[in-house]
Amino acid sequence: MSNQSAGNTKQSNLCRLIYKSDTSWDKLTNESLVELASGSAENNRKSNLSGLLILSGETFLQVLEGPSVAVNALYARIITDPRHSRLRLLSFESITSRQFSEWSMHIVDLYDLPLHHRELLTIKYPMKDDCIEIPDVAELALSLLLDAKAICISETKSEPDGE
Repeated sequence: MSNQSAGNTKQSNLCRLIYKSDTSWDKLTNESLVELASGSAENNRKSNLSGLLILSGETFLQVLEGPSVAVNALYARIITDPRHSRLRLLSFESITSRQFSEWSMHIVDLYDLPLHHRELLTIKYPMKDDCIEIPDVAELALSLLLDAKAICISETKSEPDGE
């Protein structure tokens, strides 16, 4: 009855870190965002990390999951990354299983979501300057990350389930 996570990491060693930061399109272009996703995915695979990065306007919300040593090492690098400003740690906790194991790294720009998905998110999360506002509260941030994950997974299905 044992569920094994990728890389056979001991369950007691897993953690989840969620942070929020601001960026500027002067420091980050769409092309560099694609490069960031590709490079991060490869590095995260090697470190047995999984996660999701949401971009809304010029605000990032990211969740990282994996061995605590690897998560902390990556967060230490993120803190010094000049593409981030006003970085705020929202949550850091031990976990027994991953919620974002589908991706070593995946990026979702909420502005680029299909309109019907954006409208669903705006029912639950406030808007500011035509962008979904990234929550400052850890539980709401995790909720937004899980909603974005559900949207991404539903978008990758080729056909509806018949609902």
